[in-house]
Amino acid sequence: MTTTKTTIDLRPLLAKDAEVAAEIFIDAVMNGTANHYSEEERRAWAGPRPDPERWRDRIGGSVGLMAERNGVPVGLMTLVAPDHIDLAFVRPSAAGSGVGTALLESLTMIARASGATKLTADVSKAARPFFERNGFEVVREQSVVCRGVALMNYVMRKPL
Repeated sequence: MTTTKTTIDLRPLLAKDAEVAAEIFIDAVMNGTANHYSEEERRAWAGPRPDPERWRDRIGGSVGLMAERNGVPVGLMTLVAPDHIDLAFVRPSAAGSGVGTALLESLTMIARASGATKLTADVSKAARPFFERNGFEVVREQSVVCRGVALMNYVMRKPL
């Protein structure tokens, strides 16, 4: 019996990745958070259809990494200078495989090298356990209105 090794590679997230970044986001929100948010909440969060220009702008305003598993994009994470994690999404099919940890560890090193003394993030109910396992603490619960629907999430912080 042969075993196929799964490799996770990280590379810079580029403006040309906007379409695949949007696909990962939609998959993570619509499928990965289904146990934590209602369908109405997930639809409001995901929006009607990804706008590639908006994604290019958002990616361009941050330092980001794309995670690929065996050459296929499965996750992304961005850091808005100097210390805020803005986007953090992993396809549900890759959840629990180390993708999020690899992304977070690399962005943490980038933040430290830039002089950050903490990391902050606005974290969904689904992502909260991941961030807690990685040293983040809840600062406060908050309600964010998205397309007229209130979504609960957490402001989290980790000292570096």
